[in-house]
Amino acid sequence: MTDLPDFLKQGEPARLFPVLADTSREKRMASIFLSLLPQIPPLATAVLSTVGMRVGKRTTIEAFTEVVLKEGSDTNDRPDGLLIVSTGKTTWSALIEAKIGKSKLGADQVQRYVEMAKANGIDAVITISNEFVARADHSPVSIPKNLLRKTDLYHWSWTWLATQCEILAVQKAVEDREQTFLLNEVLRFLNHPGTGVERFSQMGSGWKDLVQAVTNNGTLKKTAAEVEEGVGCWFEEERDLSLHLSRHVGQPVETIIERKLKDDPVARLKAGISQLVDDQCLASTYRIPDSAADIDVIADLTRKTVSAGMKIKAPLDRKSTKARVNWLLRMLKEEDDRIIIRAHWPGRAPATQESLSVLRENPDSLQTENKDAAPHAFEVLLVESLGKRFAGRRTFIEDIERIVPDFYDLVGQHLRAWQAPPPRPVKSRPASIEEDVLQEDEDDYQASSGAAEG
Repeated sequence: MTDLPDFLKQGEPARLFPVLADTSREKRMASIFLSLLPQIPPLATAVLSTVGMRVGKRTTIEAFTEVVLKEGSDTNDRPDGLLIVSTGKTTWSALIEAKIGKSKLGADQVQRYVEMAKANGIDAVITISNEFVARADHSPVSIPKNLLRKTDLYHWSWTWLATQCEILAVQKAVEDREQTFLLNEVLRFLNHPGTGVERFSQMGSGWKDLVQAVTNNGTLKKTAAEVEEGVGCWFEEERDLSLHLSRHVGQPVETIIERKLKDDPVARLKAGISQLVDDQCLASTYRIPDSAADIDVIADLTRKTVSAGMKIKAPLDRKSTKARVNWLLRMLKEEDDRIIIRAHWPGRAPATQESLSVLRENPDSLQTENKDAAPHAFEVLLVESLGKRFAGRRTFIEDIERIVPDFYDLVGQHLRAWQAPPPRPVKSRPASIEEDVLQEDEDDYQASSGAAEG
């Protein structure tokens, strides 16, 4: 351990087993987590990359608690921790403020810490709580932007930190035996309900009234409190669901946000409110690494349904609708009454759809009136009607977090994007391309018939 930095009047190294009063839950949690960052480099790499720090072989990390700064220490505000990252050429530091359980960050307190960091030449303030944000450089609280010209503000949720630990464990990214032991122990600790780490588990108090208003054909107003609350809660669940999916697949799952809205939470909230008022739907998109397409999740307040779906291109090297449908059916291994196939057609022809079970029996049932047309894209959907559970604050969240992983298990993991085959040498092409295509369609039909009989 090096000497204390110039701006630090007092500080104790962060301990894995801190000796603190029972009332100091937040300081205890901060100490335990911060103590692991110098000990588990893969965890430090995953976490610190979100605040713009690269962890290399020569990087040293120091973590402190019981922090008293030389400037601004005359107030009652005491940061829960301090993080110092040195690369040899540069040194970066951040104050840590943690909340646990249902405690929320206060804008006034965070602002004071930003001012304290600025006065002491500290680069950033990192807050940790059970509140969710889309990215680490977003914050649950709003403070004047002029304070952030020289001091950055970041936020991590406890669930996000637990998810990073779980992904590393699933991927076996930590090879050192002692580090693996520490990682598994902290993961067990963070997942225990007694620690105060909470996931988003229910919609706001106005959710039932919002659903009822749509059921009664009422006109939603953009200025209504329950509308803004509903969209805000949906965004909270969106972030939590991305973590839930990350744990489910053992890979980081990204929430897709329009480029123009990524850095403007206020504009994104307004856009979400407009969509809810206009379409009476809440929608989100998720990207799972190496999947054939993004997953679109839609909660339809009018129909009280939740759907998850992926859209992929149809195979253009197959000419008939039947051949293209059979190509898709071969990838869908399991039967489920909730699965629907929607076909998209060239020009202005409307989309057609049919259940998976019907298509197994008759691949031509998607065909439009134009018998010569073939679909250019397929959308595979899992749609479930929730009935009364849709209006339940907890049951709505429970069902979403069941339906979307179900869709990935039944559909998402099996879909493969079509890719055009390489061209054949001219000398090996058949005498008649048309005969070749007809034979291909006949082969697809026979394969489909055999699967149906089996």
